Amino acid sequence: MRLKRELSKTAFAQLVGVPASTITRIEAGIVDPTYSMLQKIASGAGFTLSGTLADVGSDAPYAAAVERIQNASSVERRRLVKKLAQTATLAPATKRPGVRIFALDRPIGDFVRYLEERGANPAVSSLEAVAEDMTSTHSFTPVVYVERPEDLDDLPLMSPTARSSVIVLPITENVRRFTRWVDGTAMLVPEWGMLDALASPGRQADVARSFLPQLAARASMTEAGAAA
Repeated sequence: MRLKRELSKTAFAQLVGVPASTITRIEAGIVDPTYSMLQKIASGAGFTLSGTLADVGSDAPYAAAVERIQNASSVERRRLVKKLAQTATLAPATKRPGVRIFALDRPIGDFVRYLEERGANPAVSSLEAVAEDMTSTHSFTPVVYVERPEDLDDLPLMSPTARSSVIVLPITENVRRFTRWVDGTAMLVPEWGMLDALASPGRQADVARSFLPQLAARASMTEAGAAA
């Protein structure tokens, strides 16, 4: 699994959420991991265990990464947020099951309100969720989750002539776990929004990387404020 992801032992351990010494001992044959430990490692690396090693193709690695961040100490949380770019590569936004890409012919706020009126129960992600603000379009390619993307047949599909696009993904149980309400709009938590921004095509990922240090600092400040 580590070699398939082309990571060092330290980077791989950080990705899956176990000590680097554990990875070293497993690879050296000193420790025989339990099946549950292998499942944890596989899930964190974006794989499923079966007869062969297969990519999950789902948001399971996202859920595992965000949960680790939320349960971490202030110092550890900052470090984990800075590593989100690694996790984002495990589930590219345009390759997830059920994805649809539409031309975005209106401001993101108007698009989300349209989805609400249609009963699609949209949840906003990407840089809008990182900023916790939908009054303007922060993303080159916004990411929005809905109940049934396949029902949105009246929306224009992305084309070479469209100025911008929006990635629409199906809501999963993991998405529901990390969705909250911000000023009357359902949004993914900022860490998940950052993952979707990093996993998006084009310039979006580059812009998201520049915001990672700010998100890491904000994550540790949030915990400090809660403790006070």
